[in-house]
Amino acid sequence: MRILILFLIMVYSGILTAQQEPIFTQFYVNKMIINPAVSGSSSYNLFNIQSRQQWLGFDGAPFTSNISYQGALNNRSAMGGYMMFDQAYPSLQANFNVNYAYHIPLNNEKLNLSFGIGAKFMYYNLDFKREELPPGNDEAFSAQSQTSFLGDASAGFFLYSKKFYLGFSSNNLLQSSYNEPVNKRFDNFLKRNYYSIFAYRFRIINNDWELEPSFLIRKAHGFSNISDLNTRIIYLKDNWSGLSYRTDGTVIFSFGFASGNTHFSYSYDHTFKGTIQQYSYGTHELGITFKIETLATKRHIGFWQY
Repeated sequence: MRILILFLIMVYSGILTAQQEPIFTQFYVNKMIINPAVSGSSSYNLFNIQSRQQWLGFDGAPFTSNISYQGALNNRSAMGGYMMFDQAYPSLQANFNVNYAYHIPLNNEKLNLSFGIGAKFMYYNLDFKREELPPGNDEAFSAQSQTSFLGDASAGFFLYSKKFYLGFSSNNLLQSSYNEPVNKRFDNFLKRNYYSIFAYRFRIINNDWELEPSFLIRKAHGFSNISDLNTRIIYLKDNWSGLSYRTDGTVIFSFGFASGNTHFSYSYDHTFKGTIQQYSYGTHELGITFKIETLATKRHIGFWQY
């Protein structure tokens, strides 16, 4: 089974390189992991736990998880941070990120603009098993384990109010190198990634029900865009269900609900294009968010609920 995964990694090498940074389907639940300027834009301090099991049915299929926390320091400044673990045979990476954001009210505290910067510290390990390597000699593969420690940076802006948000960000700004490349044919550095996000909420039934279309466009330097187009029906701010389409041929169903100050979310991805659809049972993603109110959040200008 791992040989099949290795084959798919080679077949989808362009896609996987473009998605060198782990990404979660439910970006709208925890936008801070793709844009440091989102830190502190909520009405609460947020503690998030997310996990994503990709390509169910494969032994050693990609698994990603993260733990994050963000909140206001005062009425303008906020900080956030997260730890992310991503394992996809034959690679493993662990990231630790720290973000800072500064928020500016533009319209009597109804419209806000924030700017954010972030620092990343990353552990990366690549370890092929010799018996699972393709036959013959290939400069791109080695049975020797490789370990690297890297540092990099991110930046972004975030424009938001009670009804909408719009943001743009980029990470891996320094494009740090893992180590010396095998030869000039193989890149061996972090690709710079760009993210654009947008959402707007329409009230559709009284003040209880809302419709939220949104999109995420992500692009790695030198590769084509991959976009998520989403629609959610939201009831009483914290309960929702949604459908999404990703331009790589993936269809997504998701839902979320609240219990007190705790919010639970789930999504299921299924790909209808390419070789992978013949072998995979889809991708599952779970999230838990804890809302924590502090004196700083009461004074802060944030609006977005989660």
